[in-house]
Amino acid sequence: MYFYTTQELQELLKINTKQARALMRTEGFPSVRIGRDYRVEQGALSQWLTDTRQIKLDYSKC
Repeated sequence: MYFYTTQELQELLKINTKQARALMRTEGFPSVRIGRDYRVEQGALSQWLTDTRQIKLDYSKC
């Protein structure tokens, strides 16, 4: 089981830092909070990308 960090997610999806942070905190995204940081499991991210075609990012929690 491998977990992506916010920085790895940013590099993988080719998005900026603020978008990666917002995505990790958006309801419906399969991230988990560990202390002050967020992580997303590789398989859960893959499944989420398959199932989701559009998402509105919540920048209010960044």
